[in-house]
Amino acid sequence: MDALSLTHRDCLDLVNERGGSRTALVAVDGREPVLLACFVRRSGDILVPTGNDSSLTRNAIGRPVTIEFADDESAWTVVGVGLAIPLEHTDRPAGSHTDTLTMRYAFDNGILVRIARLTGQRVAETHIPSQRADTVEETAPPLEVEAEPSQATA
Repeated sequence: MDALSLTHRDCLDLVNERGGSRTALVAVDGREPVLLACFVRRSGDILVPTGNDSSLTRNAIGRPVTIEFADDESAWTVVGVGLAIPLEHTDRPAGSHTDTLTMRYAFDNGILVRIARLTGQRVAETHIPSQRADTVEETAPPLEVEAEPSQATA
């Protein structure tokens, strides 16, 4: 299957389809990625709150962060790379996000990733033609096996 390249605007539209709240693989400075909740701003910057855990904040500040989003049906993938800065209380998303309400102190720690550019690919849907009726092969009739005559016991 062919993959179509997506523009920054296309990527932003895809990751904001659900109101900007998604899970993504987050990798700091080329390390092993971790699946975390993220909030995508309309500008493209990404909030990664970690609640009471400050380890991500300590390890990521001033370093490059790669964030990869994927569609549930694997129809597209979006990757963003940017620099991490500490999350401020004023960075909390406006409005009532049900995801943020589940964790009371979600934005006490975390990072804001200033994304330079989002890139992505969408899997091109390939049309598979339906099978034509005249190309169906006929199946051979089942073989008949004659039963062997039973031997009489004397």
